[in-house]
Amino acid sequence: MRRRERRAADQRFRVAERNAYAAYGAHPQEQVVEVATPTGTVPVRVLVVDGPDDAPPVLLLHGITSATVLAAPLLPALRGRKVYAVDWPGHGLSGPSVIHFRTAFRAYAVQTLLSLLDELDLTTVDLVGHSLGAQISLYGALTQDSRNRRVVLLGAPGASLEGTRPLTVMKLLALPRVGEKLLRVPQSERTFAQGNDMALGAGALDGVPQDMVTALQLIAGRRSNASSLAAFFRSLIKRGSLRAGVPIAAAELAQVHRPVLLVWGEEDSFLTPTSAARSIALLPDAQLVRVTGAGHAPWLQDPELVSTSITDHLNVPHPTQGVVS
Repeated sequence: MRRRERRAADQRFRVAERNAYAAYGAHPQEQVVEVATPTGTVPVRVLVVDGPDDAPPVLLLHGITSATVLAAPLLPALRGRKVYAVDWPGHGLSGPSVIHFRTAFRAYAVQTLLSLLDELDLTTVDLVGHSLGAQISLYGALTQDSRNRRVVLLGAPGASLEGTRPLTVMKLLALPRVGEKLLRVPQSERTFAQGNDMALGAGALDGVPQDMVTALQLIAGRRSNASSLAAFFRSLIKRGSLRAGVPIAAAELAQVHRPVLLVWGEEDSFLTPTSAARSIALLPDAQLVRVTGAGHAPWLQDPELVSTSITDHLNVPHPTQGVVS
């Protein structure tokens, strides 16, 4: 019965997700690729929004415990691009990926990202990531892998910069045994709304389609993801602080030789752009867009500014077209 109930919940998620994407004029197709990770080979679900082949595609990465449907309002800004919206291992409808707490998260993220690019056969890609997805994108830019062309970081980039403050609930989710139990507890609509207000910013979801909210709530309640998510938190946080090696050191930031756009809400609950100013200044080719009054998901609170910024950043001709970006 549990398996039948889970399948039914997954199907309800798919329907709500499809309707949410359709509200922004997108009708992605689902595919599954087998991705090699340090935890083993994981079936990874990818939604593909079709686009022309004469521009670099976009790889869209979501935040921890979240889903890429949250970024659906950005798709109009990405028209003219093929978009791969990824359910990161252990999230969404992808397979589990339980990291041992001694596994270095950065090494895990980089290996998984590069394997994903291999399986999708992407020779050139623009990385657009939110929160943990932004952290992984920044790690990817550090690899100097020639496939990574340009990078967009939405909100504070996860735990990748010094000074990032894990929220109290994240510290609890990082506790052995406690985190997984908490993640298996069903959330009421009120609890779900309060959590989003705290993490994304007050009222951040007020203007989005109800189907998006439904999809996010359904995937947050997917109990089969709990062990993976708890392991992610443990690999990032120890005794209430970020683990050594998770934030990128100052000297390393100077080695990010890719154009980086940071779109950051002034009221971000994890790290404000003002607090991150020293880290941002170390990036050799970076542009910061501050979003007044916005929290951790700035495109939800100022979609026009964010969409324009992303379009301007990504619409730079690819080197094969005779222009070096």
